[in-house]
Amino acid sequence: MYKRRVLGTWLGVALAAVLLPGISQVVDDPPWSGILAGCAFMLINQLIHVYPGAIRSAPPLMLLILAGIGVVQDTLIWLLVSWLSAQATHGLHVDGILAALLGGVIVRGTTLAVMAVGPQQTPEPA
Repeated sequence: MYKRRVLGTWLGVALAAVLLPGISQVVDDPPWSGILAGCAFMLINQLIHVYPGAIRSAPPLMLLILAGIGVVQDTLIWLLVSWLSAQATHGLHVDGILAALLGGVIVRGTTLAVMAVGPQQTPEPA
């Protein structure tokens, strides 16, 4: 589950950086400058992760609540990434709250989609 969460987060950050016009590089850096954004997402998502244990068997209401909380979390991470990138003069710049919100939706949706693919963990009985 951990590997799929990491892969989904990296794919989501890359997709948001490519698809959204409000997310751009700070300066004309090489393409790997998005690594700062990916590292910030990975660090914070590992400290505070709101993902269900078994995504396919989770109740729909719980998925919606966790997805909403996750989108807010990812939006705040995009704003943090933009601030860190401005301080370091490398990385990704986010133009505003709308771009950060759309980036959060893309990252969270990609992560949940990747986590839903493949074999699922079976919850252990208590």
